[in-house]
Amino acid sequence: MSAEDNTTMFENVKRICHDNRGCKGLEFATNVSDLVVEEVGDGNLNDVLRIVSPSFKGRNSAVAKRGPPYIKCLGPEYPLTINRNKVEYDALLKFDSIIPGCVPKPLCRAPDENIYFMEDLKDYELMRHLLIKGVNCEEAILKLAQNIVHIHKETQVSKLSQKEKQELAENFKNEEMVALTNKFVFTAPFVNGEPTNQCADNVRPLLPQIYDDPNVLQTAEKMRKLFLEKKECLLHGDLHTGSVMCTSDGKDPKMMDIEFAFVGPCAFDVGMFLANLIFTHYQHMSTQQDNDTHRQYAYGIVNLGKRFVKIYMEHMTCISGSIEHFMSEVTGFCGCELIRRTVGVAHVEDFKDSEFGEQEALGAGIRLLQAVDRIETVDKLMVIALMLA
Repeated sequence: MSAEDNTTMFENVKRICHDNRGCKGLEFATNVSDLVVEEVGDGNLNDVLRIVSPSFKGRNSAVAKRGPPYIKCLGPEYPLTINRNKVEYDALLKFDSIIPGCVPKPLCRAPDENIYFMEDLKDYELMRHLLIKGVNCEEAILKLAQNIVHIHKETQVSKLSQKEKQELAENFKNEEMVALTNKFVFTAPFVNGEPTNQCADNVRPLLPQIYDDPNVLQTAEKMRKLFLEKKECLLHGDLHTGSVMCTSDGKDPKMMDIEFAFVGPCAFDVGMFLANLIFTHYQHMSTQQDNDTHRQYAYGIVNLGKRFVKIYMEHMTCISGSIEHFMSEVTGFCGCELIRRTVGVAHVEDFKDSEFGEQEALGAGIRLLQAVDRIETVDKLMVIALMLA
């Protein structure tokens, strides 16, 4: 975006915030000329802005989220529905009604402007950044397991009335965002030569392990169909360590970036988050400086991943079929996420300074898709993914 475009957007956000100053949480926007706007975050899809009134006494800031009509990280040639802004705001309201405080407090939405305002978590950090730094996030990760399982239980389709089912399905149909996940998680990464795919030079020699293995490709297709067809509960839809914020000491998790929310298989949220803990594991395993300390942290992350899944399974009641079948689904979704984040369009920060991390993560993803029908516990998932003795 050009400087001129930024200026226009910032001025519009100030005006909209001021116009909605009657909403709880936006009372600070009494004087539009006093408002200061800055861009925060580096999301793949949306503009995220902080609005501050320096002279206002008390809570003097909020965050605005605006969805341009295209995929931000790819550009205008990749159009994307602006309805995702409404879906995300509705999901924030739904999540907050089930577990108050599990998401940033939604404040108000200006539908004509395609923008909504929410609580400013200015004293929080992305969980991914804390994990990269080696901060102990045990409390946040285990609390997140409790939160997401409660969201899933309270929106369990099999327990809803017919009217409630219809309302949930209609409010979170989210067809274009589901199609986006379908393409960039389950389809494009498994197509050799797909133009949006990108990978590091040292990962390229491993690509035949994906494209020349019918078992891997068939399992990815199986997970794609499961993602589209199985309707169990309301999902976050993009749950990873970069879509959760917590305090700098690794506590009080807040889920965010919920524009992918839809009704689908509960194993999807679990598998996606678990894959991102595996990224953290490999990032620290491949850190050369003070390697012993980083390796100890990496194995602690493995144990946290196991506990995350076990807490989820202890409290979940909407798993369709056996526990073993559920873990097979978690394994497949975890494997797809590991692969798409190493060869697809959207990579993770964890490996920015790691020479071999992406190679290791890709290998883990391939092994999981190869073994998906043989994994019935999270312990076995970790053994196979990480080749643990």
